Amino acid sequence: MTSLKTFKQIARLSGVDQYILVDRQGKIAAHDIKNPERAARMVLTCGQNSSIIGKTRFKQIMFSRQNQKNIFIFPVGKYYLGVVKQKQIDNITLADNVGNFLDRILNKKQGP
Repeated sequence: MTSLKTFKQIARLSGVDQYILVDRQGKIAAHDIKNPERAARMVLTCGQNSSIIGKTRFKQIMFSRQNQKNIFIFPVGKYYLGVVKQKQIDNITLADNVGNFLDRILNKKQGP
C-alpha cells in the first residue's frame, strides 16, 4: 500500500464527499467520514460478502441511496475503500475518478 499521506488525496477527487479505508480485520487506516466505526463495519462486511458472492475479485460495488449520496466500495490490496458520492456527480464518473486514482497510486509503489 502506498503512503497514507498520498492516499488521503482521495478526498480532493471530484465527486468524493467522504471516504474510509479499512483493513480486512475492520481496523480503520484512514478516513474523512462521519461515524467511522459504524462505516468501517459496513464497508468491511459488504466488501467481504461481495468477494464471497462474486468468487472473483470485484472492481467496485455501489449501494444506491435515496438521497443520491450513493456508497461505493473498492478493494484496495489488503483493504476496502468506502466512498460516499457527492449528489451532483454521476455514478460512472465517480467510479472512474476513484479507479484511476487508485491505479495511479498503486502502480507508483507496490508494498504492504
